Amino acid sequence: MAKIFMSMSGEGRGHATRVRSTVERMRDRHEITLFAPGDAYRFLEPQYGNDPDVRLIEIPGLKFHYVDGNIHLTKTIYQGFYYQNSHLPKLVQQLVDEIEKHQPDVILTDFEPALPRAAKKCGKPFLSMTHQHFLVAYDLSILPMHLRFFACFIGLAVPMHYTAQKETIISSFFKADLKPRWKKKGAVCVGPMIRPEVRQDKFPVVSPETGSSDSGQPPFLLSYLRKQAKTDVVDILKESPIPVKVYGLGEREPLGAITFHEIHPQHFVDDLLACHGVVSASGNQLLGECMYLGKPVLGIPETWHHEQLINAHFLKAMGCGDFVTIEKFQLKHLQNFLEHIEEYRTKILETCLGNDGTDDTIAIIERNIPVEIRRKVEVAG
Repeated sequence: MAKIFMSMSGEGRGHATRVRSTVERMRDRHEITLFAPGDAYRFLEPQYGNDPDVRLIEIPGLKFHYVDGNIHLTKTIYQGFYYQNSHLPKLVQQLVDEIEKHQPDVILTDFEPALPRAAKKCGKPFLSMTHQHFLVAYDLSILPMHLRFFACFIGLAVPMHYTAQKETIISSFFKADLKPRWKKKGAVCVGPMIRPEVRQDKFPVVSPETGSSDSGQPPFLLSYLRKQAKTDVVDILKESPIPVKVYGLGEREPLGAITFHEIHPQHFVDDLLACHGVVSASGNQLLGECMYLGKPVLGIPETWHHEQLINAHFLKAMGCGDFVTIEKFQLKHLQNFLEHIEEYRTKILETCLGNDGTDDTIAIIERNIPVEIRRKVEVAG
């Protein structure tokens, strides 16, 4: 049994979901410790808070800052520098103590800066498993010029988090060529990491007649919105011609076509499996799960959330959905999406249904376990 340390960004739930997809496939043969801040900790705590086999430790982390429902870039950058100078040094020392005490065999991070710094201080290698490295490693020439500029700009944050990782794993719902420099470094591209609840043995096809994978249920749209989302979005979705289940805004009284639901991992997955399509922000993890399941997406990224805006452009370029920025979202965009939803679904079925990068990622993690430990695991297995 190998000891594995994993840390992750706490902004949103995508990083935690990605990590959890690997944990659930490895926990039977490895001792795993998770270091999670913010949203990631809140997402993982119900599952691992009292788990005797997986240690979950809450840590401080970076996060986006919002003003009037929009990402405030200046404040986010300022708070990032504040975190680097105030919280990070203490956290790195805390993690150094953890490493020295437990002597992990593999250290991995999903875009969290403290654990790699602690690993370096202890003279131990670490692995990187992110989506964000696509900003620096992928050929993004398909994007409009202004997004290529912003990819370069926000890509500056990638090496500020950490450098000198032993392996670079880039998980993404879309495919693009690696830049020559990253090919030479041995970076590996894998598909989206699909959590156990979403993973399927068979993929029921959603037809226009049934409207959902459950023929006994009328068609509905699934929407995940941040609490900071503009209220205009709700005003538009309530006019939807088919019902909309909204997660992320808490439980409220129904409004027009909308019912509001508390975030619950299993209930959200059940609705994701059954829905006709998805109207949501454009995070890589959710888009990856939608592509895996054959669910067309209308992305509504924020104008200043450039990573999600880039994801949305790739979604449209793949022919698997459409997008409009949340600030420009109107009822006509929703109606147009519904008119073309079966075209998007057909494209997904032809190109990316069932794409899951979890096994490829685990293979990379386990090949970095010291040989003598690996042999013991194989014998025990």
